[in-house]
Amino acid sequence: IVTIDGTAYKDVGVRFRGNSSYRMVPTGFKRSFNLAFDFAHPDQQVGGYNTLYLLKANSDPTFVRTVLYSEIARNYIPIPKVNFVRVVINGESWGIYLNAQQFNKDFLRHVYGTTGGVRWKVPGSPRGRGGLEYLGDGVEPYTAIYELKSKETDKAWTDLVRLCRLLNTTAPEHLEAVLAPHLDVEAALKFLALEVVFVNTDGYWTRASDYSL
Repeated sequence: IVTIDGTAYKDVGVRFRGNSSYRMVPTGFKRSFNLAFDFAHPDQQVGGYNTLYLLKANSDPTFVRTVLYSEIARNYIPIPKVNFVRVVINGESWGIYLNAQQFNKDFLRHVYGTTGGVRWKVPGSPRGRGGLEYLGDGVEPYTAIYELKSKETDKAWTDLVRLCRLLNTTAPEHLEAVLAPHLDVEAALKFLALEVVFVNTDGYWTRASDYSL
């Protein structure tokens, strides 16, 4: 049972989340959680959301970097919302967590007013080849790097391959015009600027993995 502001939610699915943020935490210290309110009851939600990320702010003792990024970046690009929550497990306080909106259909509905469109996840990888690198016209090399989180279609994959090809094979003087029908160039530049300004140590520009598209 998960209780939020006095309201109880039954049969909520709970698991640890994160990769390096999970493995880097010593035994006995708090870890990040994923809460699935629709785990056993498909219609169960909290505040209109099916799932919650509770993040332990790994490598950030101030606990404010993610919240500041979300608050400022939202003025320029669509970005998940973040707030602070206090977590108590079986009567024991686990302290402050960051509650981050997930990049899923709830996010699409909130930002775009629709759940349509294609969503990708690039899992964290030390090899880091998920930076829209062109790996040839065949789909198979991309399926090992990119996870299609929306409906599986051939068009989704061919569109991804085409974007990678255009990014990597177009002459610089023609790049903006060629990319315009396939990529929101202005939004992409804003995203990159925010990543640099806030010194994001994970994601697209740092390690070419562990980000969403």
